[in-house]
Amino acid sequence: MQRVELCRNYEVNIHCPFCGALVKDMSEDAAEHYQPCGHTLFVAHDEGIEYLSERAAASLGVNSIDEAMEREESIDELTDLIKVPDSVKFAAYVGPPGGFGDYVGFATLDDE
Repeated sequence: MQRVELCRNYEVNIHCPFCGALVKDMSEDAAEHYQPCGHTLFVAHDEGIEYLSERAAASLGVNSIDEAMEREESIDELTDLIKVPDSVKFAAYVGPPGGFGDYVGFATLDDE
């Protein structure tokens, strides 16, 4: 999986690089902070996983978010283990002293 790291502008909205849909809305007034499109593999942060697609779950060998959360890896490490062709992970890190991370992954669809 290719990786894009955002450290200075970590509060930008994340749009799907394949269809342009707004997937992770970082604005404070957003009713829903994430809305996966068909390309979305996962939406996660250091405290847990909010969304995990069937393709991402299959790549990890799990059937649910709960099973994925039982693994020993950090969320950042866990999402790095997802192997789907033509995929990209956006990792946004809050600078010190916070150090909090948000992670969103995307991949092309088989029929594209």
